[in-house]
Amino acid sequence: MKRRDFLQISSLSLAALLVDGCSESQKYDVTFLNDMAVGHLVFESSNFSVANTSATKYLIAGGGIAGMSAAYQLRNEDFLLFELSDLLGGSSSGSMYKNIPLCHGAHYDLSYPSNYGGEVSNMLKELSIIRYDRFSDSWKFVDKQYLIPKNRESQTFAHGGFRKDVLPDGATKATFIELMKSFTGSLPMPTRLIDEEHRYLNNLTFLEWLKRHLTLDSDFAEGLDYHMKDDYGAGTSQVSALAGIHYFACRPYYTQPIELFSPPQGNSYFIQRIYDHLPKSRVHTSHLVKRILKNDSGFEVEVVDAIKKEIKKVRCEKIIYAGNKYALKYIYPNDFHIFQNTKYAPWVVANFILNKPWTRDTFWQNEIISNDKSLLGFVDSKAQYSFADSQQVFTVYYCFEPEEREMMSSIEGRKNIFIGRTLDYLENYFKKSLKRHVEKVFIKQMGHAMPIPEKGYLFNDANILRSNPNLAYAGVDTGRLPLLYEAMDSGITACRELEDGHQLF
Repeated sequence: MKRRDFLQISSLSLAALLVDGCSESQKYDVTFLNDMAVGHLVFESSNFSVANTSATKYLIAGGGIAGMSAAYQLRNEDFLLFELSDLLGGSSSGSMYKNIPLCHGAHYDLSYPSNYGGEVSNMLKELSIIRYDRFSDSWKFVDKQYLIPKNRESQTFAHGGFRKDVLPDGATKATFIELMKSFTGSLPMPTRLIDEEHRYLNNLTFLEWLKRHLTLDSDFAEGLDYHMKDDYGAGTSQVSALAGIHYFACRPYYTQPIELFSPPQGNSYFIQRIYDHLPKSRVHTSHLVKRILKNDSGFEVEVVDAIKKEIKKVRCEKIIYAGNKYALKYIYPNDFHIFQNTKYAPWVVANFILNKPWTRDTFWQNEIISNDKSLLGFVDSKAQYSFADSQQVFTVYYCFEPEEREMMSSIEGRKNIFIGRTLDYLENYFKKSLKRHVEKVFIKQMGHAMPIPEKGYLFNDANILRSNPNLAYAGVDTGRLPLLYEAMDSGITACRELEDGHQLF
């Protein structure tokens, strides 16, 4: 294929990534993890028989961080949780391959200052995940084996050259850090706790705010865009100033050490710890909540068992909906309007299991800044935790534009091209051949991986507008930042919504 034809195919990076003839077409052993086919299951289920009818007090739709946090609050109550995927965790899922833990989504968190909301911190303390440290006045992690050493945290590969940090050093960076320091301690999590005096920052973009306070050169602006896309799914011209400042000021990064906690299975570590405290008979994977209907005593919910190919009807008094909100158009259309304008960033996470490890020094997070803005970089398992001497895992992260969501379904049919191109990026990074060492590849596609916190997005709690006081919403797409702590808090507060029957905060 001629270069001119290649460039004319599409302005979208995913289209260019999947063009044939520009990369080696070697075949790989690939497993796809993809909930984007939910529409096919809904259509197919119209022919399924109804298996049985059961009853429970609480029904939880969705087994991600928010849904599982809600289940933990209700662990001593009568509840049922249904998750479409065969893995719990949603965008924080993980699995095992030959006793090697794999992360298929969010992969780390940081120690929590004492000004963070106590509900989540107390839950994590009960789960023996964190403990309070009086010396630093912060919550630190118990499993020290999963802390990333400072000298191995990260390095940046920017347009063919290496540097220590995403934001290039210089006068602009020094001024920027001083600006961020002025907000340290005043932007806690969950964001519902942020004082009114700072909420005006939600009504302008990060870029608009930055231009009022400093002169941005192109390299520094590119680094800021990278950071915003990495955590929020979009650049400085799209995310709000409050979201952008919160990223740099929610912890005392510039005044004291911050623990970086990253188990090899990523944030599914938190899911497993919660699951260990739940009655297993009440948590069901491979189950799709298909339809929610109001009745005299509460709700009747149709649930599709994707394994048995049958429909279960569940009567319940109250519902916590922690699943993907775009599906409400079909599941519970009464409230779809609440979420219809939310923009979501689609993600693809690819795990490359190598049969031959590197002997070189490794970095945990390897950030890549290039002309392909969708590729964010990769995590190297050898800098995380040496679980095996003979194998190594590179977990590669892509964040695409919302307009590319439908195109993501074509990756499976062109998987060898997609994998080959990704390996081309890694080989350019290492200046060494990798393809012959790839033993297995896992690809996780998430069409609605995270809500983009555009200006005006935060503080618009969906539970204020919900149509039924016995159905509450959880998840970071309820007007929150797409962060672990926020997701957990949303599950906790959704339970309290149902206790009180009205909007709590």
